Amino acid sequence: MKPKGASILKKAERAYKNREFAETIRLLEPQVFIYRQNPKFYYLLGMACIRTGDFAGAYSYLKRAEQLDPQNLEVKVAVAVIHLKRYETEQSIRYWLEVLDEDPHNSFARKGLELLKKRADPEGIEELFDSGKVFRILPSPGFYLPKTGKWVLGILVLLIAGGLAYRYGATHFKREAPRPEILSIQLDKGTTLVDPASRSRYMLTQKEISESFQRIKELLQEYRDTEARIEMNRLLLSNATRDVKEKVRALLPYLREPTFLTLKTSVSYQEVMKDPALYEGCYVRWKGRVTNLRISEKEITFDLLVGYQDQRILEGIVPVTLRFSAKVDPSFAYEVLGEILLKGNSIQLRGVSLHELGI
Repeated sequence: MKPKGASILKKAERAYKNREFAETIRLLEPQVFIYRQNPKFYYLLGMACIRTGDFAGAYSYLKRAEQLDPQNLEVKVAVAVIHLKRYETEQSIRYWLEVLDEDPHNSFARKGLELLKKRADPEGIEELFDSGKVFRILPSPGFYLPKTGKWVLGILVLLIAGGLAYRYGATHFKREAPRPEILSIQLDKGTTLVDPASRSRYMLTQKEISESFQRIKELLQEYRDTEARIEMNRLLLSNATRDVKEKVRALLPYLREPTFLTLKTSVSYQEVMKDPALYEGCYVRWKGRVTNLRISEKEITFDLLVGYQDQRILEGIVPVTLRFSAKVDPSFAYEVLGEILLKGNSIQLRGVSLHELGI
């Protein structure tokens, strides 16, 4: 019988090869404290972090991979890229030259040195990362094809070639296909949606409840999860009937955990504090400084001084918990991606990812 960890590692490797980087991180991060001696584990986790824009996390994981496997050239190439993101060009050059000493034909190290010769100023480095050109000097995730799918590869090629024009016309204006399972969750027609005995935070009319429920489904279809979650909370805190609220809870599993790449906008700290309960379960990305840092075997906790990243304006203090390994230094400012949790009348964040500002 194979150990559970081995199967998780294989699943994560498949997810990484399939470009499912957030899924790779989700699978591996809870295992960090168990698989401290596995360089492949840290390599996959670090590379997935790079692909999602979490360079601080990537640095921590890849440096650990380098410690465990100092001869791994792919790790060295990735660490060189992170140093480049930090504008530490001398360190990047040192790593690339070390790689070329071992492998004179290494294309990633050669391309890295060539790019740096053309544009080594901060603007050039920023453009390299913003444009995605940086991935040209990183090892590819590779390609994964399940065994059960190999025999249909030839058929798929023919189908893709024959249906390409149709697919383009049908999906050109759609980001992802609609989810019929969401559409199937409906309020019963002709029923009362208002609980007359309720005295809730939000007192809504029959029409408002119906429109809000429909709005939630539309937002989920458009993958606008933050707005959908706020509408869900509004109905759950309203005078809607128990049946309506059960239907709302049935939609909760369709919310997805975001990454720095997928969560483009965030609700501000000031907006959340106007009515914290309305934003429970929403994901935010807040910047600030770290204080009261505590590290245990199972988690990292600290207080985030929101808005204090430039040490001028303090908007508020929010406790943060990370259940994964990360490099956190109180002398630096960070942006934290986390889920809002309520604790009495106050809020805290379940950290999903973080990155050091200014790198």
